[in-house]
Amino acid sequence: MSRLARLLALGSLLALPSLATADQASFSFSVAGIRVGAMTMATEQSAAGYSATSRIDTAGLAGLFDFFFDGKATGSVAGNGTVVPADYTAVSKSPRALRHTKIAWRQGVPVSVSVEPPRKSAPDPAKQGGTLDPVSAGFRLFRTAPADEVCATTVDVFDGSRRSRLQVAKPTRDGEALVCAGTFARIEGEAHSMADLREFPFRLVFLPSDGGLYRLERIEAPTNFGQAVLARTG
Repeated sequence: MSRLARLLALGSLLALPSLATADQASFSFSVAGIRVGAMTMATEQSAAGYSATSRIDTAGLAGLFDFFFDGKATGSVAGNGTVVPADYTAVSKSPRALRHTKIAWRQGVPVSVSVEPPRKSAPDPAKQGGTLDPVSAGFRLFRTAPADEVCATTVDVFDGSRRSRLQVAKPTRDGEALVCAGTFARIEGEAHSMADLREFPFRLVFLPSDGGLYRLERIEAPTNFGQAVLARTG
């Protein structure tokens, strides 16, 4: 279950904005070809900043796992493209608990963090400068973009309970697709509910979109149950 849980955690990072002012996307989540859930996202960007939401619902596999995530982030984008979060709220459900999280950021540093119920241990918020919340990280990493701006980046993520690192290599071509190998690693904080591994691999597949841009179509990762896939449906 560890890699499966990590894929779900990775999914919570995906806000998937395009270079346009607004975007919406939906994904089907399957394991070994069996549909077990869905993910939806919506983003909006203007001169005043950005707003992004991400939601994941899972069910099935004979009750072997139960995961829910509903998050929202707002912030600004600097002239050089740097994403600066302002506020993050999320409700998440795992086999351990139903949890509510709020983070307020000021100048790139979390200044107020509320996690209810609290975890036994968590990274010091004052030492998380330069990190992004999960939804803002998706806004930063997975937006529809020109081929030379796809992947090839590293972002540290702070969700109030853990610090994680998302590394994505330069893309390689597979026909018309751009394929990126990635790693999602837990740096600080408690293990995920079903994932005591600190690191796991995944693969991103981008396909051509309008205007010569590429958009994310699939996320693939191995699990103990078979290949897990988040596939874009709309």
